[in-house]
Amino acid sequence: DLLKRLGLKKYNFEPKDKSPIIWIHAVSLGETKASKVLIKKLKIEKPNSYIILSSMTQTGNIEAKTSHADICVFFPFDFSFSVKNVFSQIKPDLIIFIETDFWPNFIKQAKKNNTKLIIASAKISLKSTLRFSKFLKKFFKEMFSSFDLILTQNELYKERFSLFTPPDKIHITGNLKFTNTNKTYSKEFLDQWLDKLNAKNTNLITIASTHNPEEEMLTNTLKDIPNLKILLAPRHPERFHSVFNQIQKITPCCLLSDLTNPNAKVIIIDKMGILDILYQISTLAILGGSFIDRVGGHNILEPVFLKTPVFFGPHMHSQEDFKKIVLENNCGKELPLNNLKSEITQYLKDKISQNSLIANCNNIKNTYQNVIDQTLQKIKKII
Repeated sequence: DLLKRLGLKKYNFEPKDKSPIIWIHAVSLGETKASKVLIKKLKIEKPNSYIILSSMTQTGNIEAKTSHADICVFFPFDFSFSVKNVFSQIKPDLIIFIETDFWPNFIKQAKKNNTKLIIASAKISLKSTLRFSKFLKKFFKEMFSSFDLILTQNELYKERFSLFTPPDKIHITGNLKFTNTNKTYSKEFLDQWLDKLNAKNTNLITIASTHNPEEEMLTNTLKDIPNLKILLAPRHPERFHSVFNQIQKITPCCLLSDLTNPNAKVIIIDKMGILDILYQISTLAILGGSFIDRVGGHNILEPVFLKTPVFFGPHMHSQEDFKKIVLENNCGKELPLNNLKSEITQYLKDKISQNSLIANCNNIKNTYQNVIDQTLQKIKKII
């Protein structure tokens, strides 16, 4: 893959003759999940299309392989010679960037090839806006003006992009991460999982997408809550075993792939792509990346769309839209670490509160499904 990304070895592109070629780039896991429903819809609208889905991370690439894309690749390195060699192998008709992650040489080569360019679910932080405006503004205006359409998540992002590109190219279509792509499972299937985890009469909490040192922080906070088993899913697979070694020093634990300890307080989820299942067997979800400042949170709507209430930490500056929706609709709680144990202990005893939050989750899960339709309508005008 390294040689391919450098442009020194060919990707295994095999488009059909005369089929429109669409390249979708999603930097990591969250953006890849958001792109999956778009790809599915594009395949319905353009059944002969050849769709390439690229990512920058291992977790994104693993998730990409569960999509309807024809080929999943790692994005090429943004050297002039690398992208030139890639475009000599494949000539996309359309390239769609999901959210962010813009690569100047790739964009420049695409325009040389007369490829249409779109940013879908576009966002730009205040920090980036100020930096782009202060330094190399001409460069960034030229880069963003290369795009045929910029489809933003909200009015604020539209205003920021308008500093760099003509406003008539910018439209608000919403956040693709609001689109519910989660798979639901039968009661019989979920009961089999409860049996597998030895958790038929136990409260389960899934703690997902954690980063160092959240695993230790959260385990120490929750390990003494009675009749509770924790399903702990680190964000990055390369950390599975180091997290296991760390947690077994705190409390009895085991790996999902090696369920040899029936009394394990914590099960380390060392398998990708099963959070949909875990959320549906859990009383509550806790989303990582929100108890440390450097990350800024993850998509807290994923468990909510599966009717599982969510608790999260105070550091959600990268996911303010999600936080606003969850809190306004009373589908979860924002809590500092030192309040988490008492709040969860009370919540697990209070069936009325549990049922109320579950009902609220159910009420909002279909509210944001028009995002994909609005996005697709704009894309169809280009392709």
